[in-house]
Amino acid sequence: MNSLVDPVFVKDRDHRWVLFNDAFVALLGHPRDKLIGKSDYEFFTKHQADVFWRQDELVFETGRENANEETLTDAAGRTHVLVTRKTRWIAPDGKMHLVGVIRDITEEVLAVETNKRSEERLHRAQRLESMGNLAGGAAHDFNNILTAIRGCASLLLDSLPAGHPSRVEAEEIRLAGERASVLTDRLLSFSRRAVGLDRPVDLREIVKGMTGMLRRLLAADVELTLEMPKTVGLICVDPGLVEQVLLNLVVNAGGALPRGGRVTIEIADAPYGGAGVCGPGVRVTVRDDGIGMTDNIRRRIFEPFFTTKERGSGLGLSTVADAVRRSAGGVTVESALGKGAAFHVFWPAAAKRSARGKTAKPKALPAPGKGRGRALVVEDDDAVRRFSVRCLEREGYEVLSAGDPAEALRIAEANEGLFELLVIDIVMPQMHGPELAERLRGRQPGASVLFTSGRRREDCGLPEGGREGFLAKPYSAIDLIEMVSAARRGAGGPSRRVRRPGPARSRRTKS
Repeated sequence: MNSLVDPVFVKDRDHRWVLFNDAFVALLGHPRDKLIGKSDYEFFTKHQADVFWRQDELVFETGRENANEETLTDAAGRTHVLVTRKTRWIAPDGKMHLVGVIRDITEEVLAVETNKRSEERLHRAQRLESMGNLAGGAAHDFNNILTAIRGCASLLLDSLPAGHPSRVEAEEIRLAGERASVLTDRLLSFSRRAVGLDRPVDLREIVKGMTGMLRRLLAADVELTLEMPKTVGLICVDPGLVEQVLLNLVVNAGGALPRGGRVTIEIADAPYGGAGVCGPGVRVTVRDDGIGMTDNIRRRIFEPFFTTKERGSGLGLSTVADAVRRSAGGVTVESALGKGAAFHVFWPAAAKRSARGKTAKPKALPAPGKGRGRALVVEDDDAVRRFSVRCLEREGYEVLSAGDPAEALRIAEANEGLFELLVIDIVMPQMHGPELAERLRGRQPGASVLFTSGRRREDCGLPEGGREGFLAKPYSAIDLIEMVSAARRGAGGPSRRVRRPGPARSRRTKS
C-alpha cells in the first residue's frame, strides 16, 4: 500500500480504520498510532462524519462501488476536496471490510474557481467597457445638441435689447444648456472620454454640485456630511477626473457600511509633496466609520480587479488611483479593522486663490465684424453646422459649408485658394478631420485650420502645440469666435494672397 501515492484506507464493519498507507496519514495530519481503530467521528466534525458514515454504509449494504466528492478538514485546519472511490471487500475469514482510495483534487478545484473568478471579472470589465462606450457615444451626440442649444441661446441673447421680455426665457435656455453640459461631462468622465481640459477649480464647488447625486448613491441609513472651510485654494485639474475620484470613493465608503453609518467629505488646504511638486496643496478626505480593513487588504486596494466584495468588480479604487495620477495628485489611505477608513487625496494648489464664491459672468459677444475673408465649415451635424455658419457670418466671414468630407473636397476644388479659414469636425463618416484637413490644404495652402470635437485633443490624435486650433464641444458663440481668432493668429494672420478670378459657389448651409 505504501507504494501508492494516493491515500488508501481499510475500514471494518464498525467503520473503524484497520489499515492505511503513509499517504493517508499525511493527508489527515495525525500520527499513525492515533488513527488505528478509530472512526471518522473522532477526527472530523459531526456533519462531515455523518456524510462519510452514510456513504460507507451504502457500500456495506449493497456491495456496489461508489465514488463521491467530499470535503475533509485535516489536523492543521486545512480543507481538502477529495474524490473517494469505495469498494466492499470480504476477507478470507468472512469478515466484511470497506476499501477506500482517495484522490485529492483541492488544487484542481481552486484552479477552476480561480479561472471562473477571472472570467467573471473579465465579463464585468467588458460590461463596464460597453457601458462606457454607450455613455461616451450618447454624450458625444448630446454635445452636438448642446452646442446648438447653448450657441443659439447666446446669439438670441445678443440680438435682444436690454429689458426685452424674451431675455428671461433666453437666459433660462442658456443656463439649462450649461447644466446639461455638466451632466454630459460626467458621462464622458465615466466613459474616460472626457475632454480633459485642466483649469483652476474650487473643490468646494465640485463637491456641492455633486452632493445630491452622491446622497442618492448611498443607502437610506447612511448619512453624508460635508466639512469645508469658507475659502480654499484652487487646484488646476480636469473637473471630470475630480468627480470620478469622489464618486468612486463615496460608493466605496458606502459599501463599508452594511449596517448604516456616516460618510464624511472633508476639504482643507494642506501641504503637498508628490509628482515632482512640493508646496501648498488642497486635500479632500472621504471618511467612513465602517468595518475598516486589515493591513494586507489596505496594501492591495488600488490593484485592478482586487476586491473583497462578493459581487465587486475590483475597478473602483484602481480607477481612483489612475484618475489621481493623471491629474498630478496623490492618494493615501488610513484604516484598521472596526475603525473605518479615510482616503486622503492631495492636489497641488494653483497659483491663484479662490474667488470667494463669485460666479463668473458669461462673456459678451464682440461687435459684428466685416471683411474677414472666406471660411469653410465642415460638420456632419446639421444644427451645429448652421450655428457655426451663423457665428462666422456675424464675424464678417463669407461662409460655405459642407455636411461631409466629399462635399468639402468638391467645394475646395471649385474655390481653389480662396479660403482663409477651415473649421472641421474631427469625427465624421468617410474621413476623419485631420485627413480631410491635409487634403484640403492641397487646394487651400494658406488657410488656418480649427478642429472641433467632443473628445480630448490627445484622443483625437492631435499633438499639443500643433499649428491647428482645437475647440471642444459643446462650445458657445464666444468660444468659437475666440478660437477662430487664435487659429488665425497662429497661422500668421489673414492671408494677403491675390485671389484668382473665377466664380464662387453660392453660400449655403447643408440641411
